[in-house]
Amino acid sequence: MRILHLTDTHLYGDPAARHYDRIDTTAALRGVLERLEGLTGIDAVVHTGDASEDGSPGSYRLLHEILDPFAAALAAPLVVVMGNHDVSAVYGEEITAGERRPDSQDRVVPLAGGGRVVVLDSSVPGAGYGHLHPEQLDWVRGVLAEPAPGGSVLAIHHPPLVGATDLLRGLDLDGLDELADVLSGSDVRIVLSGHYHHEMTGQIAGIPVHVAPGITNVVDPVGADAHEQALALSGASIVELGEGAPRVVSSAYPNAGDTADDAERPVYRFSPEQVARILEAAGR
Repeated sequence: MRILHLTDTHLYGDPAARHYDRIDTTAALRGVLERLEGLTGIDAVVHTGDASEDGSPGSYRLLHEILDPFAAALAAPLVVVMGNHDVSAVYGEEITAGERRPDSQDRVVPLAGGGRVVVLDSSVPGAGYGHLHPEQLDWVRGVLAEPAPGGSVLAIHHPPLVGATDLLRGLDLDGLDELADVLSGSDVRIVLSGHYHHEMTGQIAGIPVHVAPGITNVVDPVGADAHEQALALSGASIVELGEGAPRVVSSAYPNAGDTADDAERPVYRFSPEQVARILEAAGR
């Protein structure tokens, strides 16, 4: 199983809108796809959330206008996960692949060769952190009770990890122990997530977790000291599942949607005080 892992496109319904008054997110996505021209042997294209910034129908139509032909050219299904900036009810009208759990975006997308992608919607309306309801955990437990011949991939926007920065920790997924209990001993080979906007790896219940770098920007968790900052970059990952441990490789490119004259200047740089205000509005 070979997966192209994309995340955090933050598209707008208004083509004139700019992320942080700077990034043309449509151009950023198109730029990454241009970098990936010639890619072959892909079994699925998985987008792990924050597909939209404004949750508008137009943003989701734009997403599929761009990604549907790209995935079709690879003869691979497109799987889109809901993130904290998405509006699940709006996107529900766009779902075409897999069988959804009633009144949710949780679903199973079968892949060629007997594998499958299990999608969980961890978004909380009006909040930035992630949460899974007991009925979601019961549903995924039931799905995983019958292993897939080619194994499973779990796709969820909020990583089942602990964030690398104060801001990300305040916007993390809760209930990790409960999710670990569901995943323990299952056929899940890897968990794919977004949200952090930077590449990160870890484990839950002994299962590898991979966070892909964002397309609209890439967070700098190492060089930001006490601040939070993102750089004008775009990233993507390839995930390969076969014998042994998963093999994951990621790349970051200059952001094709950057409208600033100085590409070295961070897209944003938040002080600890700004982080506190963001968490008061969107955190727990």
